Amino acid sequence: MKKAILLSFIMLMMVACGGLGKIFTGGTVVQKEYQVSVPFNYDYNFAIIKVHINGKVYNFLVDTGAPTVISDKIYKDLNIKAADRTMVKDSQGQRKSQEVVIIPMMTVGGLNYEDIGAVVANLRDVFEFNCMGIDGILGANQMAKSYWKFDYETKNITITDQLSNYDLSQYTDTLSFSTSTQLTPYITGYANGIQTVFNYDTGSAGHIDVIRTKDDFNDAPGFNRYGSSSVGLYGAIDSTTIRTIKLDSLRLGNLSLGEQLVDLDDGSLIGNDFMNKHEVVMDWKSKSIYLKKLKPYESAVDSTYGFNPKIKENQVLVSTLYKEVATPLKLNDQILQLNDQDYSNITDENVCDIFNSLYTPIKGDSIQVVYKRNDSIKEIRLPKVALMK
Repeated sequence: MKKAILLSFIMLMMVACGGLGKIFTGGTVVQKEYQVSVPFNYDYNFAIIKVHINGKVYNFLVDTGAPTVISDKIYKDLNIKAADRTMVKDSQGQRKSQEVVIIPMMTVGGLNYEDIGAVVANLRDVFEFNCMGIDGILGANQMAKSYWKFDYETKNITITDQLSNYDLSQYTDTLSFSTSTQLTPYITGYANGIQTVFNYDTGSAGHIDVIRTKDDFNDAPGFNRYGSSSVGLYGAIDSTTIRTIKLDSLRLGNLSLGEQLVDLDDGSLIGNDFMNKHEVVMDWKSKSIYLKKLKPYESAVDSTYGFNPKIKENQVLVSTLYKEVATPLKLNDQILQLNDQDYSNITDENVCDIFNSLYTPIKGDSIQVVYKRNDSIKEIRLPKVALMK
């Protein structure tokens, strides 16, 4: 169920404008004339790297769609005072006031970052982030101090202060961007000829979203899934509907992607399912993203077994259904088994192992499902259904 689960972890966090600008543009890299290599874990379709703070090692999500974030645990361990507070909005539109701090020292791949502005938020309170082992976010405000190269094939990030350290001769496409207060890149694009501004978001595990308020897409062919939303900083929303549509044309800057499936969601963004078709170099100085294409872009096709699962309170539940797919399943049915994988006995000790097992792709034209509704246990084989061709 890898593809279905990945759609659940799009994350975007935004800092309000105001007097916090100096905090989030401040800080420095101690070293000069540097070039370092940092391996990343890509099990969840976004980059997670090792970060050293105060003599301890943590897992940080590399997220251009957010500022740098540290957990409450790291904040307490640093024993520093908050510099300010700000309202933070997650990818689901949920807002809370969070403390802002200045991290005295933080080390990434041997590079020492001094006085980096960060939001304090307890990511481990969200079940999915806890199982992914995410302790914080290395955000756009910190990344913008260097040139970053993402190699999705070798799962390696290169960080340097000299753009000339990269051979850009084979990077045939360039996306120009503007930035927000937190230095998140924004790219102007056109969906079916309609202009929209996309957040270039390495914290998104998905493909491409277009803001749902655009009425121009009402007649576009597509399909609808309903139930639980994707997961943001403050968790998921249990009742929402997302429409996926087929665009006749999608252009990002001068880059034409042709026909594409996109989600109509709360904002327009470009996620890792687009980025990982390339080697990517990010240049905040000239506000350019250089792309070396490695794989073909996804064509406008999609298929499903008719539902998406989610773990809640040590049970695998049906969290999302597709309006266009006939199925006996209902939202919140308990999934006891998918093919040979048993989910009937989930404990606090094995729940994250079960969570990770849901990332194993299921192949085949059908799937065997054992599910429970109230006290009744039923078994059914569901075919894979083409949603768009």
